[in-house]
Amino acid sequence: MGEIDNKLLYRLILGFVAVNIIATIMHEYGHFFIAKYLGYDARVSYGFTTWTNPGYQDFFDSLTRDERIKIRTNEYFPKKDDYEALMKRIKDEAFMITLAGPLLTMLIGTFGLIAAFWNKDKFGEEAYALKKWVVIFIALFWLRAPGNYVLDLLITVQRGRFPLSNDEAILARYLGFDAWSISFVLAVLGLIMVYIVYKKFIPDPDKTTFLLGGLIGGVGGYLLWLFMLGPIVMP
Repeated sequence: MGEIDNKLLYRLILGFVAVNIIATIMHEYGHFFIAKYLGYDARVSYGFTTWTNPGYQDFFDSLTRDERIKIRTNEYFPKKDDYEALMKRIKDEAFMITLAGPLLTMLIGTFGLIAAFWNKDKFGEEAYALKKWVVIFIALFWLRAPGNYVLDLLITVQRGRFPLSNDEAILARYLGFDAWSISFVLAVLGLIMVYIVYKKFIPDPDKTTFLLGGLIGGVGGYLLWLFMLGPIVMP
């Protein structure tokens, strides 16, 4: 293991903090763009996205008390076919909106990895130092998947069950899979992508510094954005 390069360490910590914040925001805008495309009123906050469809809400508001009772008891009423068709449409659209967040994050990370390979021969030149790290940090958008899975495991230990509210668990339940399954697959895939970045693009003397900077900056960026800065900047 190499020695710690303090100057590089500080830069890496800042880089990991920045990529953590940017990746979180871009992830949420993945949800936002698809929600808007499907006709929803959508809003991005620091760590989540909300979406509503006024037209759908008007239909629910038009249901009488008797119709609402028949929905709960699964009895027939004149609007039942319309109600079931709308519920299926809402479920399908929710799947697409939910999928868009992780998908955009993975696409950006994959783009960064491709760009890193494309420019690998130039990374040794001093003039390309900044470009090198920008491309590497874009590729590290893939860190979201394993990072979230570790957090999910910690929540599972604390609560005794795997969390069901994250994107991957929602997607898994829609597809009829175990709640943890998609999270696990993406975490493994993310680790592979990050390992490729670490192995191929981080010089051996900087590997220890890179790992330490990732640990401090990754955890620090997560805590800083979701619990301190985010609620103020994007409430």
